[in-house]
Amino acid sequence: MCGGLLFAQSQIPTMPTMPSMPDMPEVGGGFYRPTVPNPKKTEAKKNAENQNTEEKKETVISDAKTKQNTLSSLLDGDINNLLSANDISTLYDSGMFGSLSSLSGANTIAYGANSSTTNILLNQILGSLEGLKEEQKKVSPAEAQNLEDIRQDSETFKTRSPAILRFKINGYNIADSLTASFFSEPENDGSFLLTADRQYYANQRMLNETFYMLFRTTKSAGSVTTYEVVPTIAQEVKNPYSFVYKFCKKEGITAEKTGNLVVIHFEDGDITADMLLDIDK
Repeated sequence: MCGGLLFAQSQIPTMPTMPSMPDMPEVGGGFYRPTVPNPKKTEAKKNAENQNTEEKKETVISDAKTKQNTLSSLLDGDINNLLSANDISTLYDSGMFGSLSSLSGANTIAYGANSSTTNILLNQILGSLEGLKEEQKKVSPAEAQNLEDIRQDSETFKTRSPAILRFKINGYNIADSLTASFFSEPENDGSFLLTADRQYYANQRMLNETFYMLFRTTKSAGSVTTYEVVPTIAQEVKNPYSFVYKFCKKEGITAEKTGNLVVIHFEDGDITADMLLDIDK
């Protein structure tokens, strides 16, 4: 975790207020009389059934996409209750979750990652964390004290000290504006989640944002591990001019780990990013 120095960025624009079966044979007259099908009616019925089926499929797909994009929409919007790195760290230290796999609800942390599946996975993880945060708010005073005792014990007996050693975007030292960070325990294949809280000045006011970066292993050979990195960001007030916001909108970010050190060197259009992490694992 780095913190202390804050720096100004370009002024944010004034944002507008958001508005919130085939026919059965007939039986009659005492004996069986098969119905002669009408080809035109049969074809019309099939077409109607097919259209109805397709409409249902489209509705299901649309609902699924809506659910998947709900968290992403919140992350991009003006929200007052950020899922902060400090929140996630507290949830972990209190024993409310362990591995990323437990948050994703399936064994989806695995090789063969691609940007689409990794983005969905990140949303699943963050959605689960948001749910745990809400659960934590509802516990009784006795339960809350028990969670706090567990958290304090965890702080005392921590065996890892991961850190963001360097984070620069377009030459600006982002690391100096970070106030808290959280590294998940690496999965069996090396995948992990990094999230950090940031404070900075823009337009003569202090702004808060939290970024989340899922490092998903795509290749491991000897001491070198290659990751696909998918970032996203939550902002107290939407500021598209934030350097971290711009970085989190980029695709095709990769990282490499040698020993404990993870490095990102990324350049695309108006963004050049340089990050060095010590995951202490």
